[in-house]
Amino acid sequence: MNEKDFMNITNGIDERYVSKYRNTAKVHDLSRRRIGIAIAAAAAVAVMVPVGVFAYNQITHREKVSIYYSEEGVQKLEESLLANGFTVSNGNFELTLDVAMCDGNFTQGVYTMTALNDEAKERLESMNRKLIYADTGEWIYPTGGVSEASFGEAMSENEISWQFSYPVNSSYIDASRPIRMVFFEYVKTGESDGYGETVVEDYTYYDGIYFDVLTTPNVQTKTLRAEDGTEITLTPYGISQLDKNWAYSEDGEVIGKAVNSFVVIAADGERTEILSDNDAIDTYGLGTGVVNGITITGAYGSGNFSIGFGSVLNVDNISGVEINGTAYMG
Repeated sequence: MNEKDFMNITNGIDERYVSKYRNTAKVHDLSRRRIGIAIAAAAAVAVMVPVGVFAYNQITHREKVSIYYSEEGVQKLEESLLANGFTVSNGNFELTLDVAMCDGNFTQGVYTMTALNDEAKERLESMNRKLIYADTGEWIYPTGGVSEASFGEAMSENEISWQFSYPVNSSYIDASRPIRMVFFEYVKTGESDGYGETVVEDYTYYDGIYFDVLTTPNVQTKTLRAEDGTEITLTPYGISQLDKNWAYSEDGEVIGKAVNSFVVIAADGERTEILSDNDAIDTYGLGTGVVNGITITGAYGSGNFSIGFGSVLNVDNISGVEINGTAYMG
């Protein structure tokens, strides 16, 4: 692609405004430079300021959120009124839900945990989390989702910003009830169960630290279809597929495959290659692979799958995507 083609795709946005993307997890050996350029092009295609938007709430930890969604993406989130700002504190930690987005399949976003004292600093990286029903405290299992902390700027001595993604449209989830994310630590009791020391969940230090997970869509969505009728959901921040009754195979393995290639197709037919052939991200069933801003959760074809763009795009400027050579068009 020459300079003229690039400027056409990005609608003339100067390249210096395209953010750099950071690695956030160990994945297969990918061609990071090539992927980074493609993602930057795709992000620039879509970051278009809505006419008439003059005032909006600012995301609390916007610099850290930009690590996951790019600087242009953060601006788009704010202009779309998606800054959340829910905050709770218990004297040890302060939790801020910076942004949360739901497409009806998954809810994703970023929350920030801030340690308020030296002891809390030491516990930042050892905390655990799980989803429960807020009305009963019942654990929702399996969740099929993840919370990932980016290395580098998303982590500091007293604060970590986590990107999360959790399904809200699965057969094992009752979306009519409030779903809550809670935090705890594992504590040894000093007793033995015959195999080692007994470890229990302790919520004392994180009492009152939580946030409720969105279960209804709050972003623009578009349904894309393949020739065989398979559907995926497109949103400004990614695509998703979630079969309400998805299941493992008879031998307990996840049905699905790695993503070998991913292309965004603009409304004018321009194709922007995000992942190229042989640049597979294997998410090992229901794991997550993240590189240069692209987040892949679950296995393609499993019925529990999503791709995060690493920015916030203009859905109206996207006519389709292509995954492993299969086109999904709107």
